[in-house]
Amino acid sequence: MPHFSYYPEQIIEDGLKACQLSILGKIITNKPIFASSIQNGLENIWGSPPGFKIQEIEGKFLQFFMNNDEDQDRILYGNPWIFRNSWLIVKPWDRETDPRTMDFDHVPIWIQLWGLPPHCKTKAMGNHLGSLIGEVEASEIYEYPGKQTIIKIKVAINIHKPIPSGIHVGNPTDGTCWIDYRYEKLPQTCFNCGLVGHEAKLCRNSALNTDTIAPLGPWIRSTQYGRRKMDEKDRKFYSNPSHSPNFGKYSPPVPAALLAQLAAIKLQSQPTEKNNQNQNMEEPSQQEDSYNGINKNTNQQLTLDRNVQQKSVYMQNTEQEAIISIEANHQVKRLKMA
Repeated sequence: MPHFSYYPEQIIEDGLKACQLSILGKIITNKPIFASSIQNGLENIWGSPPGFKIQEIEGKFLQFFMNNDEDQDRILYGNPWIFRNSWLIVKPWDRETDPRTMDFDHVPIWIQLWGLPPHCKTKAMGNHLGSLIGEVEASEIYEYPGKQTIIKIKVAINIHKPIPSGIHVGNPTDGTCWIDYRYEKLPQTCFNCGLVGHEAKLCRNSALNTDTIAPLGPWIRSTQYGRRKMDEKDRKFYSNPSHSPNFGKYSPPVPAALLAQLAAIKLQSQPTEKNNQNQNMEEPSQQEDSYNGINKNTNQQLTLDRNVQQKSVYMQNTEQEAIISIEANHQVKRLKMA
């Protein structure tokens, strides 16, 4: 019996195809996780992707299978997801990467920065403050109701570290000010130790020192997402065509292939048009001939009728003359006998 075996790629094609349309995920919680218990919940959240099924793999990782790459991209784009008040971090499956070595310790999350002076509300300031928390993925200017403008940053935070409630910033000219952090899509968080994944009444960690930082509470969550404020360079490519200076005045060159195709169609349609014209010209001629034929037949019939009438009158006259002649002969015979 051999002690090793080589397997060719052909015998694992079906498995590779299924895994290429799969997603790896991990739920950040201290509660026990069972794949069978979350199937229905995720189907409701993700819109019941066709072929959706869950398989639990070692290390509390989950593998989600589906049939369409559109669903796969949509789910990956929405990372992280909130499931039962816990973060569900998702990542694409990679054949060459062991799930146990994947980074499920950092979650990209939007953080709102409230309290910056008006002249400090720049994307560069957002990148600067975001780099103090983690890797910055985006820094944007957003507008909120009441014409309030703030900076929002998307930062990959470490789930094993307490989330900060804000930060002191300062400048020799401007002095100092406190910047409040407001988190979007924040799951269950312990306001005692600042960690995500459990609540305060079950916390066994040391409490945060509130002597130098603001305390945590439900107010650090934000359900208002605002509207991104476009830069001038973005406005140049705004999608409304009527805003273009050459709207309705410019058309790109017509492809030569399209012109050739239209010319060929026109040539093919010309013989058909000529045939239709000839048929249309022949139809009146045929109708005229038919009309003439009908008139000719009518005239011939009238002539025959007149001839018949004339013959009938002639025969009637001849019969009358014959009768008169016979009667005259009979009278002559009667006179001779007398």
